[in-house]
Amino acid sequence: MLHMNVIKKFKTAYQIKFSNDYRFLCYTMSSKTIIYETSSWEKIKELSNNPGDIHFSDNDDYLYIKNTIGTVYVYETVGFQLIKTIKSNKKYQLVEGDFALTNTSLIILDTLKTKDGHQLALINIEKGEFSVLTQFKDSITLLYFNHFIQAESAYLFTLSYINNEGYRVEKIVKVKEPINKESIKVLDNLVIRNWDSIIFNSIHNVYIVVQDYDIVILDGQFKEILKKVCLSKQDYPDHFGYFQHMHQSNDGRYIILTYSETVLILRYDDLEPIVVEEIQYACFGEFSNDDRFILIGTWENGYILENTLR
Repeated sequence: MLHMNVIKKFKTAYQIKFSNDYRFLCYTMSSKTIIYETSSWEKIKELSNNPGDIHFSDNDDYLYIKNTIGTVYVYETVGFQLIKTIKSNKKYQLVEGDFALTNTSLIILDTLKTKDGHQLALINIEKGEFSVLTQFKDSITLLYFNHFIQAESAYLFTLSYINNEGYRVEKIVKVKEPINKESIKVLDNLVIRNWDSIIFNSIHNVYIVVQDYDIVILDGQFKEILKKVCLSKQDYPDHFGYFQHMHQSNDGRYIILTYSETVLILRYDDLEPIVVEEIQYACFGEFSNDDRFILIGTWENGYILENTLR
């Protein structure tokens, strides 16, 4: 697969995550989170909670799981026993989608559905408290977490809404530590008005945007388009399936794109696809924290690959 050595193959895997110390590996199925100890590849736990998104804490003390209806579960990694749960209430409703871990344990940055629409909020899981940070007025506004920008201690979200002309458009919402209402900045671009996914490359100080089969590089202010490549014009099949996921290597050299029928790895310098493989039902592709491994998830199987690009 991807012309790389397969370290481990699993059943259906929607997301795959290593702990930061690589002691544990988790992957999600439709109704369960499966946990392995990597020293022996022994399966040590199955958690039945209809998982959507999963994260290990920076110190690997906790595993956070948000299920498909918004409930967040926190497990200690010693024995993987449930210690905290937070659910929606009448005033605030947690919505399906990824979330950000903050610098404070058991406090996450996430989207809430309120009477004023979707808003960003700090959620204290230990105390069961919700603190709304934004006041976006449009009731059909949507918010998506993209990723944490470690070099800037900032969280990158996409704000999506219907404008006055009836078109759905996107803007960047960047939230910096320490998190408060004043640390939130909204950026937009008059040309790039919508996207499937966006990430920030701090090594090259650029934003990388996916629009269907188009890859666009913009400067660090999100104003100037530096480069644009259409993958369908390359010497590859015109149809990769529908877009699923984008991730970048930690050294900034490579971008992995997952479409429902194809996984591609692009070289950042020229956006040239250097690996293209048809993989049916692909849904997830990421580099591990130190770029040693590439993690591929599909509706049928999950794979841990030895990264030979380095």
